[in-house]
Amino acid sequence: MTITVVLKKKEYVFEETKDLTVSKVFKKLAILPETYLCVRDGELITERELLKDGDVIRLVPVISGG
Repeated sequence: MTITVVLKKKEYVFEETKDLTVSKVFKKLAILPETYLCVRDGELITERELLKDGDVIRLVPVISGG
């Protein structure tokens, strides 16, 4: 059982997938959740989203300016 997270062209594979949420992924990777959007299968997902075995999620940096 694995979940793959793609961040800046690097892949991180999580073997422990039980009760793994996007929020927990952010904590494990030591990144601020407000700086990235999480995308699964082309759709945005929230920090509370429970990840499933085989998921591949992509963390996309938030760009802002004025």
